[in-house]
Amino acid sequence: MLSRVADALFWTSRYLERAEHVTRLLDVWFHLELDLTKVVPGARERHWQSLAAILQQQLPGGEGASAPGAIIRWLTFDLENPSSIMSCVSRARSNARGIRGTINSEMWRELNKLYWHLCDPGLRSQALESPHEFFQAVESGSYLVQGVCDATLDHDEGWQFIQLGKFLERADKTLRILDRQYRLLQEHAERSDSPLANVEWAAILRGCRAYEAYQRLYVGRVEPDRVVEFLLLHPSFPRSVYFSLESTARALAAVGGATGLGRAERLIGRVLADLKFIELEQVLRDGLRSFLGRILEDCVEVGRAVQEHYSPHA
Repeated sequence: MLSRVADALFWTSRYLERAEHVTRLLDVWFHLELDLTKVVPGARERHWQSLAAILQQQLPGGEGASAPGAIIRWLTFDLENPSSIMSCVSRARSNARGIRGTINSEMWRELNKLYWHLCDPGLRSQALESPHEFFQAVESGSYLVQGVCDATLDHDEGWQFIQLGKFLERADKTLRILDRQYRLLQEHAERSDSPLANVEWAAILRGCRAYEAYQRLYVGRVEPDRVVEFLLLHPSFPRSVYFSLESTARALAAVGGATGLGRAERLIGRVLADLKFIELEQVLRDGLRSFLGRILEDCVEVGRAVQEHYSPHA
């Protein structure tokens, strides 16, 4: 496969997954703010700052910039923010447009439809007042694009690059959520049994669309260690780190061959071995954040190896 095409497929998928990730967290944080004001007065600023940290975002400065409306605009519509929802969808569409001859008409139609729907002035105006419908449109549009890819594209090398981008991005984002939330738990250890901590960990599950699956496995209270175990190690939940990296490994094996991606395959293999044989209680005692950091560094290296090999600009 041409490097230009492989790179465009990889980043189309990765940007769309990133847009969906920001959307899910914003939707959960928007609704969670209503609960937090009832539980702990004055928690609003820390609430939005924690979201910015998870998304690796420096919130905009200036008067009124810390208000939820300003934060939502910055993370949703602002094209000067490369990680905003609109920036990610626009970049996904731009990459796909450059390879129209490789993807099919169904995939392009759904991605293009999502882009123009989000550009609709009426939807944007409504989103500033009540953004839930906007968030639902992004999430549903992403699901439609993914479904069309799986249902109508030949599952050849090109499709594998779409899977590679999606699952590598997904593993990265789940790791960052766990890392940031566990840091907050350490910083506020005295609050580990407080209603606020319980609400925040439940929000993490909802942000990964994992709350119902978690409750089916662990009926009852949301426990931080169990949330970590579920999102890190669950073998069949599609947003767990283990599931995402196992899917990444399969995609790498399918496109690797003689293409020089051996380093990326070795890194993923090492990480999966660490996760498969992990003694979580020991890791929690010795330092979860350092463990998550090593996995995250390896994921970044995998992405860098793929980009260096296939990016026409590398």
